[in-house]
Amino acid sequence: MLMEKIFRFIKALYCWCIGGCRVSLTAEQRMNICMKCEHNSSNLCSLCGCVLKYKTKMDTEKCPIKKW
Repeated sequence: MLMEKIFRFIKALYCWCIGGCRVSLTAEQRMNICMKCEHNSSNLCSLCGCVLKYKTKMDTEKCPIKKW
């Protein structure tokens, strides 16, 4: 499971970098949605394992249950 999380993080970081490292204009809105989500576990998504403060800022990333 840890290797899966590491791989997903590296893949997300790679996609974000090749996409121009843009920070989403809606990062704060995304984070607000995540903070209220039942799958938020100490600022980690219990579904995908991502660190929410980083994932919400990457334009290339999506919520696994399509909340944003």
